Amino acid sequence: MKKANQEGGGNKVLAFFKRNIYFVLIIVCVLAIGTMITVAAINGSKDDKIGDPTVNGDVNDDDDVNGDVDDDKDDEDDDDDKDETKTFSLGKILDEYTVDIGFSNTELVFNPTMQHWATHEGIDMVAAAGSKVYCPFDGTVKSVEEDTFYGTTVVITHDGGYETTYRLLDDVALTKGATVKQGDEIGVISDTALAEIAQGAHLHLELTKDGVRVDPADYMQEGDK
Repeated sequence: MKKANQEGGGNKVLAFFKRNIYFVLIIVCVLAIGTMITVAAINGSKDDKIGDPTVNGDVNDDDDVNGDVDDDKDDEDDDDDKDETKTFSLGKILDEYTVDIGFSNTELVFNPTMQHWATHEGIDMVAAAGSKVYCPFDGTVKSVEEDTFYGTTVVITHDGGYETTYRLLDDVALTKGATVKQGDEIGVISDTALAEIAQGAHLHLELTKDGVRVDPADYMQEGDK
């Protein structure tokens, strides 16, 4: 009896599918299409993420960060260049002096020794012969040269691209390559050097920044000008 009921129920299900076969197929197709659309959407979303610069942009972001760091470094370098002018200043060079002829790299000034007009690449600091000349800023002796015309000439290099030149000296004990500190004695003023001898005993001081001649007075402390 039970078996007969089962067979009857199975027949009814089979008959239902036969009567509604088209609806069943439509439902299956709809489900299949929906599944395909869902799968395609998921794959498309993954592809978008792979190509999305916000997902794979860590390196770019790092580049931006590095770029910012580089920019900051450039700014710091610029600030350092600006600070050099502030931090580099010429300390005491002579105990007492007066400036006879100042710096002039464009206008011509009269040279009483040579009796002609020319530019003047430094400043002339008049003091008594034998007056001590001091190093105005820490540095390294680049050269020491003996010359009948210019007397003994000493060149000292300093940090920041600065270089000082001292002409018309005597009794120089420094040697090339020596380290000098601010306040160390360089030599004394000579009264025998032929250059600019018509002006009397004095120190001829020159200053360059990165190889370009500049006015030493611009770098002197107010009380030392």
